[in-house]
Amino acid sequence: MLNIIRRSFSSIGFKIFLWFWLFALSSIIATRFISIQFSQDSVILPAHPSDHKKLNRLVIRIKNEDMSIRDVLHNAPLLSHESVIIKDVATGRIRSGKKRFVRHLAHYLKENSFSSLTSIQFPFGRITGPKFLTLGKKKVQLYLVSRGKSDHFNSFIMQLPYWLKLAIPFMVSMLLAWLLARTLSKPILAIKQAATAIGNGQLDARVENANNRNDELGSLSKSFNTMAEKLSQNLTANQRLLADVSHELRSPMTRLQLAVGLAQQTKHNPELQAKHLARCELEVTRLDKMIDDVLSLSRLENSFQKIHLQSVVLDSLLADICQDCQYLANEKHMLITMKDFNRVKLLADRNLLNSALSNVIINAIKYSPEESEVIISLKHVIDPQECISIIIADSGSGVPSDAIAKLFQPFYRIDEDRDRKSGGTGLGLAIAQQAVLAHNGNITAKNNDNGGLTVTITLPLNNSD
Repeated sequence: MLNIIRRSFSSIGFKIFLWFWLFALSSIIATRFISIQFSQDSVILPAHPSDHKKLNRLVIRIKNEDMSIRDVLHNAPLLSHESVIIKDVATGRIRSGKKRFVRHLAHYLKENSFSSLTSIQFPFGRITGPKFLTLGKKKVQLYLVSRGKSDHFNSFIMQLPYWLKLAIPFMVSMLLAWLLARTLSKPILAIKQAATAIGNGQLDARVENANNRNDELGSLSKSFNTMAEKLSQNLTANQRLLADVSHELRSPMTRLQLAVGLAQQTKHNPELQAKHLARCELEVTRLDKMIDDVLSLSRLENSFQKIHLQSVVLDSLLADICQDCQYLANEKHMLITMKDFNRVKLLADRNLLNSALSNVIINAIKYSPEESEVIISLKHVIDPQECISIIIADSGSGVPSDAIAKLFQPFYRIDEDRDRKSGGTGLGLAIAQQAVLAHNGNITAKNNDNGGLTVTITLPLNNSD
């Protein structure tokens, strides 16, 4: 229990509350002290003309009707905001009506005496008098009391005990300071709870209602949610990639072990042993390629990875890539055709863009028949923002419509046997997608009407963000 109290008192919310409360309270006390020193509760003025006339009429009526003190207090012809006070000249006793706003004024007349007609102005009312007359054989002073516009609240405050007058600003300042401290500390506490939850493995924990605040704390909450989202994506991608890699390494490792075993068994047959060792070399090469691709994909899937933007002449880069890939296409007597190439400059990471385009073009060459053609073209797009589209169309057999959405998933293969023969790892298009996404771009695939597959890469020309 003691530790809980100690933690509560050391929290930022309590510190904010305490400092603001002390500041507000000291300000109120100082203001009250100064106002008491320099202000007056009442101001003595010449008799108010209207009150003077009413007081004269009231005196005449009292004399004509021979009214008693009780009659004057309860039956005098006065308006709802008016009353009378009667002060005994001999004893100083004060008698007044039951209206609440009269009580403080009656106390004032008990402490002060006046001999000439005057008006005493208060913040919440006014006294005019005295008029001397005899009621029931007693000489008395008659005062007319008029209530001010803000009499209810002021009168109520003036009649409160002194300790309660001090307690009111004390409690009000305490409430306001607590509300302010709670408003400031609540989002901080929410961020702390979300951070603790993420630290305990709850990767979906977020700061709730982060969009409801437009101040710095709201921005901090949104930034925290963005960080948590990227962290969740990275961890999820790494876990998925680790699971996929573990699964994909089994097949080449099994084939490698089998080839090694067969090579050992055929050590007396050099020709057969050389064949098995060549198989081992092939599987090792595939493993090396797969590991290299996995590392590339892992780096790209890391959303904290920064890309190095520079001015890139896209048509020149594409021409170099096509020239390099043509060597691979020559093995299948294929032709890479560049169509509608215009000079285009954009901000991009040259290495990443080279990797993405090379993977897509090599993929198109692998799955196109011999003596066919791969066509690469550029298209300028303005709506909704200025972009450039790179269209890569092959002449293969296309892919099933239900497989198009899975083409960019790591290790996804439409035909396992064909990929095994081509040496593909199933990571080329996944690497291309991550490289394009790192440039705030988009990559899609669709089947051609006349056969084959078209992959479209769209990149923003203004990629300064």
